[in-house]
This record gives sequence, structure tokens and C-alpha cells, in this order.
Amino acid sequence: MGWRGALNAGVRHFGRESNIVIYRFVIRAYPAPTHPRFYEWQKATLVLFISDTEPYSAEQKSLLELDRCKWIPESYDLRDILIEDRVRAEGGAILNAYIEAVNTGTFWLESLDSLPMTQKGKKVWGTGPKLNEDFVDSLICDSGGHRVTPEEAGNFEEKNADYVLGSFVLELKQLEQEGLEVPTRQQKISQIFDRYYSDGLVQQIDPYQLNESDFQEYWEVVGIPVQKRIKAASKQVGSTMKRLGGDKYTGGVILLNTGYLSLPHDFLVSMAKRYAAKDTSSISEVIVMSSWTITNGFDTVVNYRFHPHEPISPELTRLKDAFWNAILRKMTQMITGELDISSGMQEAMSPVHFKSDGKAFTFGVPQLDSSLRKKKLGP
Repeated sequence: MGWRGALNAGVRHFGRESNIVIYRFVIRAYPAPTHPRFYEWQKATLVLFISDTEPYSAEQKSLLELDRCKWIPESYDLRDILIEDRVRAEGGAILNAYIEAVNTGTFWLESLDSLPMTQKGKKVWGTGPKLNEDFVDSLICDSGGHRVTPEEAGNFEEKNADYVLGSFVLELKQLEQEGLEVPTRQQKISQIFDRYYSDGLVQQIDPYQLNESDFQEYWEVVGIPVQKRIKAASKQVGSTMKRLGGDKYTGGVILLNTGYLSLPHDFLVSMAKRYAAKDTSSISEVIVMSSWTITNGFDTVVNYRFHPHEPISPELTRLKDAFWNAILRKMTQMITGELDISSGMQEAMSPVHFKSDGKAFTFGVPQLDSSLRKKKLGP
């Protein structure tokens, strides 16, 4: 029986007539940053029974209950009305839950997707060294380049680039913050995804479900931080090249992405190359270094990427080789316990969540299969 049919018929709760029915919701969700026990990346399946008189009100109550219990919804996998006769016939745990919802208005059950091997407040081991400006400085040095000197920078009285590497003048720009956390950007993104079907008051942010024109609009919204950095780098690189003799050098930008994790590496590369070609006259080469970590508390995957994958110049080939040699060295030191962690370790990737016009929007986190669970279930 559908929601409308159940409402029209009315439901008898243990011997009494009532317009109150019990709605069941099965929700995929993440812990909120303020959750007392779990990390934000510890995805779970939640089961809620809500006592109410109509579906929309019940769903709103379910969102309020999620807020109260410090959970962020990603999707509603199930919405239905429980039929008392069938629940009583089944008995057991579902009958007990049903009775609790009748008596108190709600029933709550949560189940983590992966075993909670790491308690909140304790560091997750092996998330990988965090990359920073000092790391890039060392790569440039190992590749035969250097930071611009006071003479090359005009005694720093004007805008200048960061590095000279052979025939390249390069400016470093970092992406350290999650771009989807900007309120004005959230509003624009919500307007894009409101054009698409969502099952209720929750919408997953998945740019790959968008049609071509909406994808382009999404690109322009999330690309604002990248575009600003490319334009700023162009001015700095152009100024330094002019002082050094522009015909002798090629301008380039190094984008180091350690924080804008809703922007995949390949997506960022395409975006940066487009803005460099469209908006600048000084940037001919785009170098992108990305790092991110995914974990379930037991299994952890540390990711590093470098573009261009196949450089066409000897200078950038040396830079690429220096990058991967440095990553290998740091990861080996991490495993052996010799890593200097004074510059910090990467934080595991977490979901991005915001609300707009009463609707919840969530950009989720890739999930790892638990190797521990596989071992327990295996032969």
C-alpha cells in the first residue's frame, strides 16, 4: 500500500484507531564534524522510524533527527509506511522498534559500513605526509632550479614569480581550502542541482550526472578559485619574464592541491589548462601536483598525482622525477618511522555538506572495501 492509501485508510495501533502512522526511512549518511564518536568519513546506514500523520512532515522530522544525532544525509535508500499487521506477524526486532516509535515518536538504528577500528580523537596512521611550499622548494632545487633572487625579482619591489627552472619562470599557487564550503558557491551549486530529480529533501552532488550545459555551469562555479590563481600567476610570471628578457623564458604555473578535494586531479588539470589558454598571455605550461587520502580507519590509500605525465622538456622531466623520488622517500620514511612529521600529515578526505532552501546537499567520499571484513568473511 502506498503512502496516500495508508493515510486514507487510517491505521490501527494496537487496538486504537489513529491517523498517526509509522514511516520507515533507510538513509546513507556521514557523521557530522561535531559527532562525538565517529570521524566524518565513517559512512553508515541509518534506520529511522518516525511517527507522523503525513509523509512530508515525517521526512522533515527525519532530517531534524539526523541533525540532533549529528549525522549528515547523503541519500534516502528507502521510504515506506509500516503496516502494523505485517509488523506484528513478523515480530522480533522490527516489532520492538515499531512499538518504540509508537510510544516515543521515533526509533533509531545506526550501522557503520566499516568496522570502527579508529576512534575519534586518535590519529589515523599512514595518511601520508602533507605537501607544502617547502616541499616544492626542494623539488625545484633537486631539478636544478632555484627561487628567484632579489636581482631577478627587481629587489621584490614589484610582483614576481617564485622560481626559475632552466628556461622556465614558474609561480606556485596552492589550493588548501575546500572550495565547496564557500556559501555563495553553495547557493549557485544548489540552483544547478535543483534542476535534477532528487528523492526527497536530500541531493547528492555528482557533477557527472549533469548534462553538458549544466556541467559547464558547474565548471565555472567550482573553477573560480583556480581561475583567480591562474590570473594572478600570469601577472607575476609576466613581470619576472619581462625583467629577465621574455624571449628567453617560458612562463608556467605550479598548482599544488592539498585541500580542494572535491575537485578531482584530472578535472583540475583540464580546468587549469583552459584558464591558462583563455585568460593569460604569460602561462604556457601548467604543472599540477595533487594529494589526497581515503581511509575507513583500517585500510588507508594515499594518493599523489603529477601533471604533465609525460613532459616534453628536460626541465619538467627532472621536476617530475624529483616529485616521485621525494614521494617514495617520504612514504618509505613514514613506514619505517623515520619521517619528520613537523610539517604535518594529510587529513583523510571528508564529505562536504550544506543546506539551501530546506534541502540538504552532500558531496560524498569514495569508499574503501574493508580488508579486515574480507578476511573475517573469507575461507
